[in-house]
Order: sequence, then C-alpha cells, then structure tokens
Amino acid sequence: MYPFIHSVVNIGIRPDHPFEEQKKIRSLNAGALLGAVIVAALLVLNLVTAHLWLVCCYLLLSLVIAGIFMLQQRQLFQPARFTAITTIALFFSFISLAYHNNTELLLLLNIAVIIMLLDSWWLIVVMALLDMFIFIFTHIYNSHHQPLIEALPPSRDIISVTSLFVMMMVVLLYNKYEQQRYRQQMEGLNRQNEDKAMRLENLNKSKEKILSILSHDLREPLAAMRSLLSLDADMAAPLFNEFAGRARNSLDNVLLSLDNTLRWSHIQLKGTMAYPQYCDVQEAIAQLQQKMGSQMEEKALAFHQQVPRDTLVYADPDHLAILLRNVLSNAIKFTHGGGNITIAAATEKETVHIRVTDTGIGMDPATQARLFDLERHFTRRGTDNEHGAGLGLLVVKELVRINDGRLQLSSAVDKGTTVSIQLPGSYV
Repeated sequence: MYPFIHSVVNIGIRPDHPFEEQKKIRSLNAGALLGAVIVAALLVLNLVTAHLWLVCCYLLLSLVIAGIFMLQQRQLFQPARFTAITTIALFFSFISLAYHNNTELLLLLNIAVIIMLLDSWWLIVVMALLDMFIFIFTHIYNSHHQPLIEALPPSRDIISVTSLFVMMMVVLLYNKYEQQRYRQQMEGLNRQNEDKAMRLENLNKSKEKILSILSHDLREPLAAMRSLLSLDADMAAPLFNEFAGRARNSLDNVLLSLDNTLRWSHIQLKGTMAYPQYCDVQEAIAQLQQKMGSQMEEKALAFHQQVPRDTLVYADPDHLAILLRNVLSNAIKFTHGGGNITIAAATEKETVHIRVTDTGIGMDPATQARLFDLERHFTRRGTDNEHGAGLGLLVVKELVRINDGRLQLSSAVDKGTTVSIQLPGSYV
C-alpha cells in the first residue's frame, strides 16, 4: 500500500523542481488522493440509498480528480491547481444548493487549499474572497429557499461536518509532515555544505602548503646542489669525489621530498586507492637497502635486518615500498654517523608488525605532537644537514590507513626513534 501511495503523491515531480514547488505538487496529489477515497465511499453510500443524481455528480467529480492527476503528470501544474480550486468551489456549493446537506462547509477548506497552492498574494486574496462570498451566498440562500433537487436526511449533515474536520486534520498533519521532511532535507544540505566548505578549506591549506614546500623547502637544497656542481672540476680528485657523493645524496633527498610532496598533494586533492596483494617484506627491504645503501655507507651506519623469511603482508606493493622508503630515509637522516638502524618484523594474529628503530637524535613529546599536524607543519635538518619537505611521515600515515593498517611512533631525545607499522598479514 505504501509504495502505491508514495507513487501517487509524487506524480509529476522531477529532481530539478525547487523544494517549494515539490511541496505544492505533493500537497495537491495527496489532497486529490484523499478526495478520491472519500468520493468512492460516497458513491457506494449513494448507490445503496438510491440517490442516483448524487451518484452521477460524484462520478463527474471522480473524473475531474483523474484529470488533475493527468495535468500533474504532464507538468501542467497551474491548470491542475486552478481546476482543483474551481471544482471545490462550484461542486460543493451546487451540492449544498441542490440537497441542503451543508457541503458548503467544505468551501472553508478550499481557502486553505488556495493558500497552499497559489504563489501570488493578490491572487490568493482575490480567490479567498471569492470563495468566501460563494460560501456566504450559499449559506444564506439555503436558509431561505428549498433545495433545488431534494432534501437529504440530517445524517448527511453529520457526514459533511465530519468530512470537513477529517480533511482539515489531514491537511494540517500532512503540512506538518512536509515541513518536518523538508527541515530534515535542509539540515542534510547544510551538513553537506559544511562538509564541502571544510573540504575546500583543507584543499586551500594543502595548496598553500604545497606552494610553501616548492618555494622554500625544495628550492634551498636545489640551490645548494647547484653550488656544489659549479665547483671547479680541476680540484683534487678525493675532494671532488667527496663533493660529488654529497651532491648525489642531496639529490636523492630532493627527489624523495619531491615525490612525497606530489604524492601527498595527490592524496589530499583526489584521494588514492590501494590494490593489495601478498608482498614479501624481506624482499621489499632488500630492494630498499640496495637503493639506499650508499647513503648509509656515507654515514657509516650499521643496518640490521630481523625479518623472518616468507613474511607476507596484504598491501599495495607500491605503497609498501614508499612507506618503508620514507621511514628508512628518516632513520638515516636523523642518525649520527656510526649509529645503528634495525628493521624487524613479527606476525601476530594475522597482523604483521614492522618496526624501524634507529639510534638517532630522537624527539621530545612536543615535537612528536606536531608531526601529523598540518597547521603546525615544520621541517628539521638531518644530522648531516640533510634537507626535507617534512611530509614523509604524513605520506606514511595516509598510505598505512589506506591499506587498513596502523602507525605508531615512540621516541626519546638522544635515544632514537621507533616507527611501528601494522599491516594485514598472512601465515605461510
């Protein structure tokens, strides 16, 4: 029953119609549906009591109601509304004059219909005054004249009065329901607008941060590299090789910072998706060690791997490589020469815990609190004056989240840092 009522009430409504227009369309459809039910009941009553002229009148009224639905369906809303208002005024005033059954009382309900369906105030006033004039004329005429056809029993007066109160109550309840529904829709739209405003604000912050990083955090190391490359090539070979090694490591840091900046901005502006598969952690670390071995050798760092064979994580392989690279790069950057870096992995309840521990400079609690706060974003130089964009751990956090993992960090000043990454795993 509810799907049928819902479909009838929404006849003629399109998504591009304004809220107020939809409300008027639904109101007329609901009123016509209620009228159709009452007309059907009166048809049965008049057939049983053998009032055939009334049966004909109510059959005609049912055809008009069907015509209103057809006009609504064809988007002819104004003709449908004027048809409804005019039909109520003419039909019930005629029935009252013909049978003296107090149906003119329904003209009072017509004033509410006029106010609900029309837009122009002057038209509302004119139509309401005209409707009131018809009501007064009919009421006065009936008190001094005989019915045009026949007088109905007093029980019909009770039906007319009851119909008035029932329809008035239904109109008020439906109007209250519509107001509540539209209030909920407006609250939903307000929440959507607030979410959009927040996203726009975040996008603006992201854009400003990207411009800041590109204009300062990456420009400075590139300028330093240019100075190194402009040195005289006739200098002693050992000194030239030392400068070349520093330039190479500086270039690696710049490329990593640029990659982090672009990847982080892409995540912030468009988001990203993970395409997980089973990845061998030991193999990923071996490839990473091969790429970053020269940086660890230059700082004489001892690298220890404590990852059991066949340790698998269910994650995006590109994301796994990027987040391990960023964590290891930070460990190298903030560990003094001759220090230690350890990567360990363990599987617990189908979750792989990957821990990267260094013996570097560490961080105090205040610095740790700022790591993932974009508004208080900052960068720190490494122990060998290495540059960075300060986005490495932000990228790691986002990629871990996208792969259904968790990121934890513990650190103490001059005692080193441990970064723990938990990812979905598998037993082999």
